[in-house]
Formats: sequence, C-alpha cells, structure tokens
Amino acid sequence: MEEASASGGEAALVGLLQAPAMEPALAQLLRPLRLRLTDWRHLRTHHRPRAGASAVYRLQAQARDGQLLTLHAVATTAAAPGTVTARVAGTQLRLWLHPRDPQLPDLPWATSAAAVGRDLFDGALPALETLAYRPLRRAVIRAADAERVRYLKVLPPRAAAALATRHVLLQEAGLPVPVLAEGAPPATVATEQAPGTPLVRPLITGSSAGLDPLQLPALLDRLPAGVLALRARPAWSERVLDYARAASVALPEAQARIRNLAEAAARRAAASDAGPVVPVHGDFHPGNLLIRQGQVTGLLDLDAVGPGHRVDDLACFLGHAAVLAAVNPHRPEAAAEAARIRSAFEGVVDPGALAARADAVALTLVAGARGRAFRPRAHEAELRLAAAEALLHRRLPGEP
Repeated sequence: MEEASASGGEAALVGLLQAPAMEPALAQLLRPLRLRLTDWRHLRTHHRPRAGASAVYRLQAQARDGQLLTLHAVATTAAAPGTVTARVAGTQLRLWLHPRDPQLPDLPWATSAAAVGRDLFDGALPALETLAYRPLRRAVIRAADAERVRYLKVLPPRAAAALATRHVLLQEAGLPVPVLAEGAPPATVATEQAPGTPLVRPLITGSSAGLDPLQLPALLDRLPAGVLALRARPAWSERVLDYARAASVALPEAQARIRNLAEAAARRAAASDAGPVVPVHGDFHPGNLLIRQGQVTGLLDLDAVGPGHRVDDLACFLGHAAVLAAVNPHRPEAAAEAARIRSAFEGVVDPGALAARADAVALTLVAGARGRAFRPRAHEAELRLAAAEALLHRRLPGEP
C-alpha cells in the first residue's frame, strides 16, 4: 500500500503541473516584468522518481505598449534557489523563465547564437537546436554553421568538470569519444561532432548486421583502469522499484502488474551473479553509439562512466534494443536484431543477471513513452511494459 500511495502522490503532482490551476502562478512569474499573461500551454513534464517533477510551458504575454511576446517558463516541485515561489492547490512550486535555470548557469550563454558564435565559431553566427532539456539537470544543444558542428552539454558546474575529466581519460586511452572543443564557459562541455550515425536506426531497420554484437563488450573492455577511481553511480537495476513508481504514473491501470514485475526483477537481480567490478559506461544504449561500416566510431554521453558491472552495461543496451523492437512491431527486423544481440551477450555474462537487469532498464523506459500520431501514449507505454515482461520471463539457455 505504501508503494501505491507514493505512486498516487507523484501522479497527483504530475497532474497538477498540467492543470488549469497553474495559470495564476504563471501570471505571477510575469508580473515583475510588467507583462500580462494572455495564453499558455503545457509542453512537457519530466518526472524523476522520489526527486519531484518539472514542467515546461510556452507563454504568450503582452507588454504595456501592446507588444506580444512568446516566452518559455519552467515550474518544479524540487528545491530551486533564486526562483519565484508559488503555492498551487496546496503544493509549493518554484518557477523561472527559460533559460534562467538556477542550476545551469551557462544556459543563457548556450542559447545565445551571438555568444556561442563568438566563443566557438570565430564570430560566425551558428544555428542552435535544443536536443534535450531536463530542468535543473542538463541541456544539450547542437550548434552548427556551414562548416562546423559543436554539441554543447550544459550542466551544474561540478558535473561539467567531472564530465570533462571523463572525456580526457577516455580520449587518452584511445576510445572513440568526441573531441573536446575549446572556448566554452566552465559549466558547459563542448565537443566536436564524432563520425558515424546513431545505432538506433540500423537496429530498427535491420541494417546493423555488419556490426558484430561482440564488438560492444570488447569496446567496454577498453575502458581504462583509471575509471575505477571515479564515483560509482547506481545501475538502472538498483533503482528498479523507484522507476516502477514512475511507470505507474504513466500507466496507472497497470500499477499492480508493474509493481510485481519490478519486485521480481529486483529479486532475480539480487540472486544472480553480477560479476566483478570493472570500468563501465553507465548508460550504454544504442543512442549513445555511432557506427560506420560495421564499426563503432563514437561513444557518447560519458556522464556515468565509473566502476560497476559489465552485465549492467550490456543489459542497458539489450533493454533499449528490446523496447525499440516492441514499439516498432511492423519491423520484424528490429526483433531479429534484439534477439541476435541478446544471444551474443548471453555468452559473455550470466544470462539470468542479464535478463533481470535488462527488464529493469526496459521498465525505466515506460515513463518516457510519448504519444504518436498513430498511437496514444498509453498504448506506447503498454508496448514498453510488455517488452520488459518478455525480457524477464524469457526461458534462459539451459532451462527445460
């Protein structure tokens, strides 16, 4: 019952951030600027288990001279110093206007084409595209002119310094990581574009057959021993019960089913052999790998590099591959690719440990389901949940 209560409370917070009751708080945010809120739209919500929820909004406002403006705002249930505080339906929220994120001091720089061009493009004006924004945590922006591409990862200052250290460590060890670009302020890690294309699309279309799945653990085996001195981060499987709460918010009608699956995965993971502690990537999924002609040419997103278990990296990859296959049922090639990868990985690590941890990874992806033009969000979430169940309950090699 405690788990259900926690999920229900988090679902209420997520619902509140999308509710009409947000309008007075958004209007309050604009008042010191002498702007009047004329319209607003909730764009998206980011929910982190046990860490609150944040939402991004597009605001239409009118100045005193009648000028109409479009702004973006963020509201969060998390602590955020230096922001506007408002109480909505008995819940205290913190709000700010984008890009003034209190934990990402470089975000105003990274969203200014003039500033980025001055510091990274020799004065040329680049086109900027926000690829990802997680309030209080990170933003990823693509900056490009006619000749060059840079990727800007904006982080809290300490996290940015730690990420830069990881880039240097892996680059010196000969790993195919993006080259750091000079000129960015200290809370931004800027990199050059790495060669190759993301592995996601080839996995869906079945065109990754030229990639030997055993290249992936071999790549991980090249991580330097110095990684073991870095801070360890919990594997996805270690927080499976927390992510089950987030999945229950996304798919409330399956709450009991999700809880039972998460508990079974946690038990099975605890009872299986995770293997020794080794250097790991920490977020080793197809979107973080670039390939060209059957070879890995880029290893991205190094934030979680540190000590861990090889099985968790491989489970991360397998969990994502299984979900890709599940949400593309019209592409049997995707299912064949996932099966090919799973079979290869089962020869490298304990199959039971792999299954339990891959299930946990797939379960973490349920909450991130997004509706499509041809498929509502609930259906997308259900497909991801079914993929998690199939991973856990698949008959293992050698079982009768």
